[in-house]
Amino acid sequence: MARPVWSGTISFGLVAIPVKLFHAVRRKSVSFNQLDERNLARIRYRKVNAETGEEVSEEHIVKGYEVSKGRYVVVDPDELETFMPAVTKTIELEEFVDLDQIDPVYFDTAYHLAPDANAKPYALLAQAMEASGKVGIGRFVMRNKQYTAAIRAEEGRMVMSSLAYADEVVDPHEIEELAALDDVEVSDKEVLMAESLVQSLSADFEPAKYHDEYREQVMTLIEMRADGAEITTPKVEADAPKVIDIMAALEASVAAAKASRENHPTSGSTAKKSSAKGRTSKKKAATKKAAAKKRATKKSA
Repeated sequence: MARPVWSGTISFGLVAIPVKLFHAVRRKSVSFNQLDERNLARIRYRKVNAETGEEVSEEHIVKGYEVSKGRYVVVDPDELETFMPAVTKTIELEEFVDLDQIDPVYFDTAYHLAPDANAKPYALLAQAMEASGKVGIGRFVMRNKQYTAAIRAEEGRMVMSSLAYADEVVDPHEIEELAALDDVEVSDKEVLMAESLVQSLSADFEPAKYHDEYREQVMTLIEMRADGAEITTPKVEADAPKVIDIMAALEASVAAAKASRENHPTSGSTAKKSSAKGRTSKKKAATKKAAAKKRATKKSA
């Protein structure tokens, strides 16, 4: 059963809509503990002085910000308290924008927004946003941290994503390798061939097709080890990089994609259905023609 991580209201103008916030994604990973191989006891970490190696008690630990190599500015937690955002229970919507105006790079953590108490105002806002195609942009505070968020409506429900701040997004102009693209020239034929490959591989997005194979294999290994099974893992040899002709590779890829589509069971079954349908239609037409001919013969007689 999902539990809310935050509850409050969506506020815009004089409207306040009670909501609950739920995680939209549950991250799954395989985590390991460090153990002493002699008795498989957990390894503990101690806080020690980097210069003396002596363990430091909690009472002697302060917060410091490194302004230059080896030079720190110590800040008292009480001083930081005054800058903490006021704890509110409100998502303040400041404006509504088109979804395509938000670069996906800004999207961070996703949450489901569910109605709390009266669901009608929630449903009304969700339907209005979905009909207009607009996304609500606002701010809220959770665990003493302020976030900017985007709320979008989908099938009558609302989903909220926290957004990265503009100064947190890396400017692509800072990446030298991307600057080299300005000098790259491609021919119209190469573009058309690449477009053909994209088209041949186009399909509807099905998230369930993609899964974490590494995590699944590791969990299988762990379960087998826990059951006492002996396991031999295959050796993985990295292939040496190959220098290929881009046009030859594109042509081969397009041909392979088309062959794969033609040999796909779905395509075959569709073709069979179409063929059967065609034969049935022809048979019905022939039957109708024979009946009409018979009626005409009787009438003339």
